[in-house]
Amino acid sequence: MGAWCCRAAASGGRGGNRVHDDSSTTVVPRRIEDRDVEEAPVGRLLVFVNPNSGSGKGVKTFRTRVEPQLKRNHIDYELIITTGPNHAKTIVRSRDDLGKFNGVMILSGDGLVFEVINGLAEREDRASILPSSPIGIVPSGSGNGLLSSLFFSRGEPLKNPKFTERAIEISCSPSAHAQAVNLIHVQTDKADMAAFLSVGWGLMADIDIESERWRKSLGSNRFVLGGLIRAMNLRTYRGRLSYKPYMAGKRGDNGCYDIYARTIGGRMLATPSTSDDDEFAAARRAEWRTLHCEQVSDIEEEVPEGWTQIEEEFVSVYAVTLSHISNDGPFAPKAVMNDDRIYLTYILRKNLPSRLDLIKYLTSIEKQKHLDLPFVEAVEVSAFRLEPLDAGSYLVVDGEVVDAKKIQAMTTTLKTAVFAPISCSSPIYCHL
Repeated sequence: MGAWCCRAAASGGRGGNRVHDDSSTTVVPRRIEDRDVEEAPVGRLLVFVNPNSGSGKGVKTFRTRVEPQLKRNHIDYELIITTGPNHAKTIVRSRDDLGKFNGVMILSGDGLVFEVINGLAEREDRASILPSSPIGIVPSGSGNGLLSSLFFSRGEPLKNPKFTERAIEISCSPSAHAQAVNLIHVQTDKADMAAFLSVGWGLMADIDIESERWRKSLGSNRFVLGGLIRAMNLRTYRGRLSYKPYMAGKRGDNGCYDIYARTIGGRMLATPSTSDDDEFAAARRAEWRTLHCEQVSDIEEEVPEGWTQIEEEFVSVYAVTLSHISNDGPFAPKAVMNDDRIYLTYILRKNLPSRLDLIKYLTSIEKQKHLDLPFVEAVEVSAFRLEPLDAGSYLVVDGEVVDAKKIQAMTTTLKTAVFAPISCSSPIYCHL
């Protein structure tokens, strides 16, 4: 079945709209008197709503809370309700008119953000379209690490109802600014992708994926239940972890800009991906190497000299690039929105005293005390490689399972951007 989509005018609700599926298009014109009193639109957004994320209230949230504010603020939009995995990714990868939008709004969790970012990253114009297509996030899923990290950096509320209220206000504001967010390159033995949040294996990955069954009934509380179950039924995995310690970088421009200061006509002409898949994948992997903050060997090559290597029985390996993985508490309190490093943590089975200590670890995250526990190892890195030596474990990137036998992550100069309050002060770093 085709996607359900509408384009709504930025009037107080009297404008016409266009509804289409794969087989038909219907245009309902507005009355002349309506156009005469209507203000010119401030700008235009491409809006994606995942109807199944979180407790499944994304469409209702848009209709009752988001749409009225967009119309009141004279912001035009095109609404797309996603129909399944990779729907949004396919759209942003292939459309040739993204230049007419000032940004993208997402009503979902981090999973749909991951889709959109990787759809943009697979375009030929990725280096320009990613930072110039800021993402406004209205939390409608159970994982909201990117938005929580932004709010933490700006002193915004992290608990509902204020969390969602402020997210809607910022995403619908005609004076919203864009805040740059550095992306990392994640390479597996099968694919390349961009990530903005995390790479996980072991405990945290198990909790994320196996608690998915309670998503609709428990929402974000599914992580609490999943954590208790995993702690009491401890799993360990043998693996090889290698990493390059972080070297201090240089401060750069923070990349902040007024989202609606640029007119639609002044935005770039977007170029979708048109290459053959195999040809494109090879070219993209080569281009990724030019974006690395430091020279890093391909995942199929030997681990470079100077890297630390650990082959052990692990309870958890979890790497983040932002402060929060949810709105419960900061996993990496020192991380900034556009950091040039990866915050790598791991727990070895031989160092874990008991299962109760693992529960203590999980409950200490909200209090910012988890990194103080003696069995938790934390290191700042520029790149790392993880090679599971046992079968049956999840490798998770930004909350999404990836099919891979090994994985490598590296810092890059590539950036995306998110809708933010007017004040933009966070620096961007990259080792030069």
